[in-house]
Amino acid sequence: MAQASTSKSASISASDFDSHYADIQGAAFNATKLAAALPQDMSFHRSLDKDFAQHVDATSDRVLKLTNRLLALASTTRTSQAHGKSKLEDQDDVVDNFSSMVIDAVDHLYERVDMCLDEFGGRIKPAAIEVKPMPPKTKHNASRQGRLDPSLTHASHLSKPQLKFKRKVDNSNHTSWNPTLKHKYNAKMPLGYELQSVDVDMDYEMMPRGTHPYHHEITHISYPQRMFEHADAISPASFDQTPFTWVETKDAFEDMLEKLRKSQEIAVDLEHHSYRTFSGFLCLMQISTRQEDFVVDTLALREDLEDLNEVFTDPRIVKVFHGAESDIVWLQQDFNLYVVNLFDTYHASKVLDFPRHGLAALLAMYCDFIPDKRYQLADWRIRPLPEEMLQYARSDTHFLLYIYDNLRNALLDRGNGQDSLIRTVLERSEQTALRTYVKEVYDFETGTGPGGWDTLSQKWNKSLSGMQMAVFRCVHAWRDKVARSEDESTRYVLPNHYLFELAERPPADMAGLLASFRPVPPVIRTRAKELLDVIRETVKENLSSSAQLSSTKAPDTVAPVHAEVEVDPPLVPVSIERSSTIDVKEAIDDQARLWSNEQPGRSIVATLSSFLGRSTASAPPNYYSTKSVLFPPTIAKASSSSVPSRYQEVVARIHGALVIAPSVPKVLLDATKDLRDSGGDGKAINSQPVVVPQSPPSEIPEQIEIPFVPASQRQAAPTIDDTVVVVGQARQKKRKRVKQPTGDQSNESTPGPNTEATVKKKAKTIAQDEPSAEELEPFDYASAPNILDDQSGSRATDVKKSRQRKGGNFDYGDFPAPPRAHSELKGGNRSQTFR
Repeated sequence: MAQASTSKSASISASDFDSHYADIQGAAFNATKLAAALPQDMSFHRSLDKDFAQHVDATSDRVLKLTNRLLALASTTRTSQAHGKSKLEDQDDVVDNFSSMVIDAVDHLYERVDMCLDEFGGRIKPAAIEVKPMPPKTKHNASRQGRLDPSLTHASHLSKPQLKFKRKVDNSNHTSWNPTLKHKYNAKMPLGYELQSVDVDMDYEMMPRGTHPYHHEITHISYPQRMFEHADAISPASFDQTPFTWVETKDAFEDMLEKLRKSQEIAVDLEHHSYRTFSGFLCLMQISTRQEDFVVDTLALREDLEDLNEVFTDPRIVKVFHGAESDIVWLQQDFNLYVVNLFDTYHASKVLDFPRHGLAALLAMYCDFIPDKRYQLADWRIRPLPEEMLQYARSDTHFLLYIYDNLRNALLDRGNGQDSLIRTVLERSEQTALRTYVKEVYDFETGTGPGGWDTLSQKWNKSLSGMQMAVFRCVHAWRDKVARSEDESTRYVLPNHYLFELAERPPADMAGLLASFRPVPPVIRTRAKELLDVIRETVKENLSSSAQLSSTKAPDTVAPVHAEVEVDPPLVPVSIERSSTIDVKEAIDDQARLWSNEQPGRSIVATLSSFLGRSTASAPPNYYSTKSVLFPPTIAKASSSSVPSRYQEVVARIHGALVIAPSVPKVLLDATKDLRDSGGDGKAINSQPVVVPQSPPSEIPEQIEIPFVPASQRQAAPTIDDTVVVVGQARQKKRKRVKQPTGDQSNESTPGPNTEATVKKKAKTIAQDEPSAEELEPFDYASAPNILDDQSGSRATDVKKSRQRKGGNFDYGDFPAPPRAHSELKGGNRSQTFR
């Protein structure tokens, strides 16, 4: 392919270029197709087929040579930016440097080809005027760094000028705005009507409310011919040489209007204020002609500026704006002003593909002027205006007509003398001039729109839900309501970040509310109680709705299903004296209250939950007790006719909490049995015999239940005066050390520590110290305190004394002090309490 292209390169002409281009495309397509068909494991196939390996190596060398030739060709162009090594020698160079050397070089070649084709086709031509580079910052034209004086940014000492407006501001949420023109200047269509069809009878129909009054005039305009002709740009005079007029009276306004009627082009710009008002209002209007600059005080002439429609709607006068998207809406909202024959320099810079489209960039490009953009955020209500702010306002329109001349000539030159590009800019400017003011409406449900709560949460990337979202929405709606009533901006009433702080941590009292602000906004100082009541009411409603939701879902998640539990008679029958007039139902309710806080008659067992689902009745494990002496069969029989389910439910829960104790040693059991039968003096305590049942082999072996004897029927074990009772393990006597004899006598008379005699002596000593089985006194389980005993009276006194004793017996509630933390100081300052 390379040889073929080389042989034809010298003889290529315009006639055979297409065929040559087709050959190149076909060769590139075939090479790409064959490369994609190569196997992934090339090394494996090379090892199997030597011919295949030779062909691969030959093709690789050929491609490498072609690539190096291409790099050599790219190095001769001016666009080449390669540094260092510019040749691929081996496989490592291809792997490491292919992207930086080959791909970048090919991209530069493609860019150069595109530029040459565009230049050959007439798409790129140099502008008719010389575009000046960005001037360096000097002492005279450099913008000042830092922030403005706070008194210029927010003049808090100024009274609200909107209070003096003859047309009172209407911030209500339910009304809409409609144009209220007194007279329609330069009208091709009567005011309030729209031409639907052009015929002999001139069919007119009423325009819908809110429709642009000059819609027909803007869409059917006949532009002056001079706008499509090339002309030299008229340079503006300096600020000192250009006349300037401050317009704040009716006479000055009439003089300015007379001069504007004679102009062919005017430049217009606006300055507004939106911090101390809800909807905002215009403070200044700058208008410049070829000869003079005007700055109109729109606060003083607010009711008279509608007469500017005579000039602004005249199609013979070009109105030059920059970025008029918002200016068109401001003029309608405050003054009922409309613009016909608009030329927006912003759209012109977009059509010309300028890198930057701001007014500051155009001023620096064409006029070597860099404005101080800090004054964009200045408070334009200040009167009189400082000199710096006045110069900034004049600069927005003083150079704009000169920029318009340059842009118009550049559009004509870019279009080869045709007016297509200018027409494009004018069409876009018409769409801007047709914008209408729509009053902002607050939608509490959806929260959409520029001032909606949903728009704000998405802008701040906040995801709130539940209580937080409810508080956020109510505070956001309260802020909008207060801002409309007091004609303040929402940012002035309550900044946005405070909305999210209140939503994430709703305050409970006034101190918590005021602590959320640093500093407290002025409106909150007077309406803090109102805001707190709104938050409290929202929290209360949210909690009540959550409770209602949970109560409505309770039947679906918890069903009062009771399982019948069969109660077996106790294993050990014990006779308990009871009154014949006992109220069985009351006794059962008292036992139920002991285990639950529920009222009598209500269910305390649930067999269905949203966490585990419906439970199934299953036999209790064999280590749980199903019988006890707590509830004898007399109560079971008496309760079977009154409240069987309630009684059985309580008994089942108690039995389920009891665990069968391990078996007692036989020796202790026999001793306890004898002591219980005799009482220590030969008298029987219980007339009924004690029956110790044996568990069947299938159940747990050697499991017995110790009978329960009431405290009234117990007899304390006899005590002997002057008897010392030792509790715990006996203290071991210290073994005496035997002095070892010296000499040969030790081996003959005294046995060593490891001899048989020594071991026997030690065993005899231990046997004498330990008591025998006959001397061991059995423990009386019947007379020992029981957890089921009544702890009133003397028992309560004993408990109190035991709590006072350090290291006494454990009792519920007698918890020791918590352990000392590792981080707690061991010394230093300590707080003590003196009694």
